[in-house]
Amino acid sequence: MNFKFHSTQIIIFLIAFLIGIGVTSMLNSNQQSTDVMEATEEVSEAVTEDATSAPEDEVSQPAVTTTTATKASSVGTNLPKTVTGKCYTSLSGYKDSKLNAIILNWSACQSDDFQFYKLVKSSKNSNPSYPADGVAFSSSNKNAANFVDKTVAARTTYYYRMCVVQRLNQVNCSNVVSVSY
Repeated sequence: MNFKFHSTQIIIFLIAFLIGIGVTSMLNSNQQSTDVMEATEEVSEAVTEDATSAPEDEVSQPAVTTTTATKASSVGTNLPKTVTGKCYTSLSGYKDSKLNAIILNWSACQSDDFQFYKLVKSSKNSNPSYPADGVAFSSSNKNAANFVDKTVAARTTYYYRMCVVQRLNQVNCSNVVSVSY
């Protein structure tokens, strides 16, 4: 058999081959995004079950959830371009000598735009801010409402502020709580 290829046919074949690789890559990327979103939902459900099963008289430390996501496809999403409800929490705290810790409580965010809680802590800055000061606690569990800080030293005053990160990276922070240990 004698095959003759023209340069035009070779170019068309190469273009079709490259397009096929690109489509395959996009499909794999979308599958990875779907897998990450499903795993995130499973972790969120497990954390919610954990939080609701704790005894009421016991102060428990909420689970910290960390997820790594690939860039998700925005096809078919109709998210608003603004945050629909700003979330402000109210923070309170006290020294617990029995636990050798500081107990912090806050009102949970009910906004659908909620993404993370970031509890900021400082022993030097009486007006801590996120992200400038250190984060003592971070959670994507919308129902989290307390934290036990066992990283405290005697004769030290700590300043705390709870910041809520919402969709579109909007950050709203609570009042500052000062607790001497």
